[in-house]
Amino acid sequence: MSQGKFDECQFFSINEKIILTMKQEWNKKTLWVLALAILFFMGGVAFYWFSQHNHHSMGSQSKGQHHAQHLKHHEPGEHDEVNMPGLQGEDITDQEIADLKQLFQKHNEISRLVENIPNGIITVTETDNEELRSSLIDHVTLMVTRLQEEKNPQVIIQSPTLHEIFKYYDEIETELELTEKGISIIQTSANEKVVALLQQHASEISDMVDRGMEAVHERMMTSSHQYKEKHHHQGDDDDYDDE
Repeated sequence: MSQGKFDECQFFSINEKIILTMKQEWNKKTLWVLALAILFFMGGVAFYWFSQHNHHSMGSQSKGQHHAQHLKHHEPGEHDEVNMPGLQGEDITDQEIADLKQLFQKHNEISRLVENIPNGIITVTETDNEELRSSLIDHVTLMVTRLQEEKNPQVIIQSPTLHEIFKYYDEIETELELTEKGISIIQTSANEKVVALLQQHASEISDMVDRGMEAVHERMMTSSHQYKEKHHHQGDDDDYDDE
């Protein structure tokens, strides 16, 4: 073989080795890049999953926090029967709060009769205490005015039933009549759902007349338990959906 051909073969052989080495180096770099990309992707997925679950947890906590803050004043043995912070609301006057305090603090001086009729309720609420009677009449008449004007006071201890009743303010007919010792109310509606709400709320008021704040605390604790159960199951459903 001539020297020229030998040199040419040697040249191509060296080039092939160089190219092979470059390919090997390139493959290593490619593998490193792919590995880093996979790790970055997995980290992003993990971060997204954590942030979503943290969001659900914080969301449930923030929704329940406001409710829990109100309830903490109503734990057994810690009720403030003097200041009654639960009577505060988003749209309520100092005089209305004073009337409510009187009604709760002297609930055992109030008598109440309720008759459920096919399209509503008839109630008679009375007291021998003249000062208490004034608070009773003022409270009832003002609440009827609020209902007619759709001005929900949104008192902290207000029952969910009353919140619902305000939504149907324009479907309720109300008649007031002063009695010798108090006030009589007739409330009716053509909507069967509203009739049921009126009768349920009348029952709740009667319970408060009988037991005062004890009835409110019991209802709120029951409501809190139902709230926690609902959002506990809702959280489980959210976790299931995320999977």
